[in-house]
Amino acid sequence: MTHWLLPWSLLAAAAGPASPDADPPAQVVSAADPGEADGADEAPAEPEGDTPVSLRVLLDGAPKAGGGKLVVQATYDPAGRVGLPDPSVDRLTFTPDGPPTQEQVGQRSVVTQRYVFRGPKGNYEIPPLTASWDEGERHVEAHSTSVFVDIDAPPPREGELADIVEPEPIHHWPWLVIGGVAALFVGAVALAFRPRRAAVVAEKPPPPPDVVALEAWDAVRDDPHLSIDEKAREVARIFRVYVEAALGFEATSRTTREVLDHLGGMQHLPGAAAATGGRPGGNVGRAERVLRAADRIKFAEHRPASDWLHELDADLRGFVADTKPSAWQREAR
Repeated sequence: MTHWLLPWSLLAAAAGPASPDADPPAQVVSAADPGEADGADEAPAEPEGDTPVSLRVLLDGAPKAGGGKLVVQATYDPAGRVGLPDPSVDRLTFTPDGPPTQEQVGQRSVVTQRYVFRGPKGNYEIPPLTASWDEGERHVEAHSTSVFVDIDAPPPREGELADIVEPEPIHHWPWLVIGGVAALFVGAVALAFRPRRAAVVAEKPPPPPDVVALEAWDAVRDDPHLSIDEKAREVARIFRVYVEAALGFEATSRTTREVLDHLGGMQHLPGAAAATGGRPGGNVGRAERVLRAADRIKFAEHRPASDWLHELDADLRGFVADTKPSAWQREAR
């Protein structure tokens, strides 16, 4: 529905000449509480350029429970007449809050219509209204902007804001504790799989050559399965092995003569010329008797008797006792 208002000049003429003593027309002030107004008490918007009419729609304060107040205001050229439309929104009812008020502001007239609206809980949009102005054949329209109303409800998310998704809440993990546990785990794994150092077992030093020689001879001498010939050959072999180990001479690969010549040429051979039981030659003589015994048996020159082993035993033990490393070192000093 559109309300048509006559030009201000016609209204003034109809009222008759003003008395010189009469007060000037008073401006109509909004009946709303100034503390609740949301732009209703602002100065009316002036039409832009030569436009004879402008229109604005605004809320008169914040909506209350179940509804609120709306202001529709047009500023126009008083030479013509203006028509104000009634707002209309689904599920909202608009009731005029008294008749429209009109005032003169400079060369323009301002008409204001207030409404009380009510409706259920929700978000609403009051679409733009259109005011028309006519003077003779001239017709001009002015449009307001949309007004959004939230009754007992939070404002909706519209436009770009509707596309914004709230980020996931940040969970504050106890990183320090987790890091400590992880470090302990890594350390345990590294400890479990670290290369294990091979245990160094101190090798037992080999027995000295004198001990080896005498133990080997004792085993041969006491073996009941060996004949006297075999024992004679074994004592010569044991003697050669001992000389090679103790004196550093390859006696195992030399002939009997070569071994005896080498022993006879050694300046520091202990007991080289000492008498041994009345027999000359000292240790060189002992060596000769032990080695010659094996040669005699080998070439069938002599068949030894059982007591002959005792003589070989004495020669071997005497040679070893004089030439074993500890005795050699004492003699050298």
